[in-house]
Amino acid sequence: SIFTFMGDNTMRMDDNYSIQVVMESISTIIPVIQKKKDMVGIVRVFCDTLPHIPSHRADPIFSLLLETCGSRYLYHVVVFLLEQCSREREHASQFSYFIQTLTGHFGLADILTTAVGLIKTLAKLPDDLNKKTGKTHKVRLDTGVELSFSDAKHYNYFKLGVATQLYLVSTSKHFTGLLSDLEKEGSPVQEQRLSELIELALSIMIHYQVVKNDKFIDMLNKRLTGVVTKVTAGLPSARFISVVKALLRTDTPLLHTKSLNILLNKIKSDSTWSPDLTESTFSLVDILLELTDTQPLAWKILEDLAKRLGTQQPEQFLKVLSRATQQLNAATPHRDSGEDLRCCVTSCVEVLGVRCVTVLQELVEAATAHVAANVGILCVVLKTLPQFMSAYLGDVITVIAKDYSAAGMGKVSDELGERIKMRVLLPALVKSIDTVLSSDDHDLKAVTDTLSKCIRSNVTHDIKNHVTTITTIFVKLLSYRDTAAKYDESKEEDIISCFLDLVYKLTEKEFLPLLLQLMEWSEGTLERSTTFYNLSYRLSDKLQGLFLLFGGSIFLNLVEKLKQCKPLDAGDAFESKRQKKDSQVDLTKYSLRTLHNILRYDSSHSFITADRFDALLPVLLDLVPLPDIVELKPALAHLPIAANTERLWKQFNFQLLNLSKSHKPKVRTHVLDVYGEFIQKLGQDYSLLLPDTLPFLAELLEDSDKEVEDLAHDVVKRIEEVTGESMEQYL
Repeated sequence: SIFTFMGDNTMRMDDNYSIQVVMESISTIIPVIQKKKDMVGIVRVFCDTLPHIPSHRADPIFSLLLETCGSRYLYHVVVFLLEQCSREREHASQFSYFIQTLTGHFGLADILTTAVGLIKTLAKLPDDLNKKTGKTHKVRLDTGVELSFSDAKHYNYFKLGVATQLYLVSTSKHFTGLLSDLEKEGSPVQEQRLSELIELALSIMIHYQVVKNDKFIDMLNKRLTGVVTKVTAGLPSARFISVVKALLRTDTPLLHTKSLNILLNKIKSDSTWSPDLTESTFSLVDILLELTDTQPLAWKILEDLAKRLGTQQPEQFLKVLSRATQQLNAATPHRDSGEDLRCCVTSCVEVLGVRCVTVLQELVEAATAHVAANVGILCVVLKTLPQFMSAYLGDVITVIAKDYSAAGMGKVSDELGERIKMRVLLPALVKSIDTVLSSDDHDLKAVTDTLSKCIRSNVTHDIKNHVTTITTIFVKLLSYRDTAAKYDESKEEDIISCFLDLVYKLTEKEFLPLLLQLMEWSEGTLERSTTFYNLSYRLSDKLQGLFLLFGGSIFLNLVEKLKQCKPLDAGDAFESKRQKKDSQVDLTKYSLRTLHNILRYDSSHSFITADRFDALLPVLLDLVPLPDIVELKPALAHLPIAANTERLWKQFNFQLLNLSKSHKPKVRTHVLDVYGEFIQKLGQDYSLLLPDTLPFLAELLEDSDKEVEDLAHDVVKRIEEVTGESMEQYL
């Protein structure tokens, strides 16, 4: 009664005498009352009068009250004040600030005890009040405190106020400072309290996440999330790990998920964070491994721990790698763990290095079993352990060839070509090529990309030492057109591109024997000859004038192949009873392209001698009756230009125009088409040939075929453009 009277009268006074009376009353009377009666009612009286106490007097009064009654009543002060805030929202800001100030006078143990009491209160409160229209709702807590709420709105305000006050306390400088000193002065009891606080907060969040989802619940969860984040962020590493371990040992899967997220956020938020290397720390690894079957996020955390601690305690993370490899090898791995699991394996291999040899076989088997998904693992294994991969190279090459279109496979072939020693890789390629060539399911590009990278990554000296093996590989690869059931031009282009990488590494003296060996090999079948001249065309296109160094070595063979391209008669069919028509057409195309490159890149006009001219001209003229002269036209027109002598020009001029006497209009059309190109290339020097040309042109201008006549007029115009004079006086 005395304190009730004081609340109505003395507490309102803002003079030193009145406050002194209150302070002495608290110091004198409360210890006596406390021996006979619980102090909860008295604490409530003081809390009810707080709105009437001058703000600068409230702090010393309540500090003395709690000092006299005991710090355990800090919980009651907070609860009673928050109860008032739920009804009288105008005092919310004032009371909140007062609670923060008041808690600033207490140590970590008292604050944690109060916080745990508050979070327990929040956890045990029913989700909703029973609907009793016009009546006050009574809620009795386990602590013996009875709270009153006029309606559900005030009830929700109270719950939100508890969460908000916990958040404000956890973010205060006083509390974070106490947490930072926990490493030196902490006790198991405080650690248990922290664990209990976080666990209960997470449990409430999980509960409300399941029960319903509205604006109030979102705000409540947001405040509790802030509490957990601030508390865990301020904990020293060792204490933090102990708390997280306690949370992970519970039986609630949802709580495990929340706890793992806390741990992951802790690691990500501080790049310099590194827990002490104690048994306690590494027992966390064991706990995480136990959770990997149900909590995929555990693999992500183990990955980060491996990066930070793997080099200092490799035995622990070899255990992690072994377990991860087993899960990779499982027939049906956990559907959600894939990416995090693979990242964990990758990080462990990178950190542990050669120590991974003990599980290398299992690693390779796991990576190749699902190679499209495990590209990253395969790459890091090749990068980290290339010297131990010799036994597995054949299988790896075959596997990636089977699924080479998948994303990232090119990285695997790059790692193979760059990391594996040439003396080890080449025999593996020789063994795998036959398998790849014989199956339509395998992509030959996997082999050519690997070989290209190998050639580009090695010095010329190493390539010279293995030129025999490399030649064997290219002979097998270049047989693709001859052996493939279903020919794909792009694959042959990949082979030739790879061969070009080799050519750039060799000198003239080293390359010529290889070219001659391939030319000899090409004599076996029409398909091989076609491939050889496709290769020659690409070489001449890339090497340009340098290819003339080798042109003389293949000249006679080229002439012979062009002879084989001659039509059976002056009709439109090839002699192809024993040959594939497509390959014959391709042989003609690539042979003529090779010849054209030789002629146009002969800037010194030294390659086409009189003998070579005499050997080539009749062979090329025999091809004029072909149905299509798109490839023949530039080569034939450039032949006299490369010869660069007047005598050979006249010889060419007469022999080509002589074909215009053919009885077939198509042949006459082709002659005029080539002749027009020749005039354009020869330019002003053409005037020397004009007298020999006029009789043929006069006849062609009166040809019975309209197309031939039109082409003859076009040729006359071109002559006039080149010579600068009109042909009317001659024709």
